[in-house]
Amino acid sequence: MKRLSDQSFKDARDFLMKNGRDLEKSLFRYYFEDGSKEDVLQASKVYQNEDGGFGNKIEPDFQLEISSPMATSNAFQIFKELELSDDHPMIREAMTYLLTSYDDEKGRWHAVPAEVNDVPHAPWWHYDHEKEQVMVEAAWGNPNAELTGYLLRYKQLSPEEMTENLKERSLTHFQALDAIDMHETLCYLRLADELSNFDRKMIIDKVLEHLPELVDTKPEQWSHYGMQPVQVAHNPSSPFYEPLKYSVEENLDYIIDQQDGDGAWHPNWEWGQYEYDWPKAKADWKGILTLKNLKLLKSFDRIESYTVKS
Repeated sequence: MKRLSDQSFKDARDFLMKNGRDLEKSLFRYYFEDGSKEDVLQASKVYQNEDGGFGNKIEPDFQLEISSPMATSNAFQIFKELELSDDHPMIREAMTYLLTSYDDEKGRWHAVPAEVNDVPHAPWWHYDHEKEQVMVEAAWGNPNAELTGYLLRYKQLSPEEMTENLKERSLTHFQALDAIDMHETLCYLRLADELSNFDRKMIIDKVLEHLPELVDTKPEQWSHYGMQPVQVAHNPSSPFYEPLKYSVEENLDYIIDQQDGDGAWHPNWEWGQYEYDWPKAKADWKGILTLKNLKLLKSFDRIESYTVKS
């Protein structure tokens, strides 16, 4: 079993402090040093618009300044980790955006607006006007299931009828699926955190059933885009850890080996377009992935040592 060396950890930190966005820097300090929630929220506020939603390139693969439900879901993931309560102004504003951006007629949120086509973006974020959606929305649960989870989490700010209807629709949709998509699965696992034990078990059991075709368990697959074992079993207490234990431990070794000479981890995908804009997005992703992998390695006790948050 490999562990990230002290020097490699320092190299990753140095990369983040020199090249990362303020958001990732503040999150690193929060998880590994003496950083505060307030610093993270201050860095997050930069991405929040007047309508309460989030944009401003918080998701580097689409360079939208205006708000989108997908970008707002990224912010809620941070709020959830920080355990923000429903009386926080940023939560209240973001919830207002979610409620006003929901399309009652279509029965869904539009992950990103059509304006995404006017800015640099990855091809999978290109808006199809005929279908009125982007490629990732072919799976209804992405991001609808995840966003439903936030309505449940902050139910004091959500209309009860809307929230219950979306919860039931989300569960019915998932139960009916014959095959499950990587990103939709991650959205449902985030929803599962907000459900009763009975409903959560249904989601967990179905993911367990589909692990063989859902997760890439062979090291030769990990250089390509796909679901790696640690994405579904992201800590030792995950219900997916034991079924994937050997692959998870091997995946962690692989991740340690993939750290580049600059101290960062690099994305294993390319846009293949917007050749002048992709390098900047890639640089932002390097900071995001470096933080993500450090948190992951920490959760599995795979870092030799680090400055523990006081």
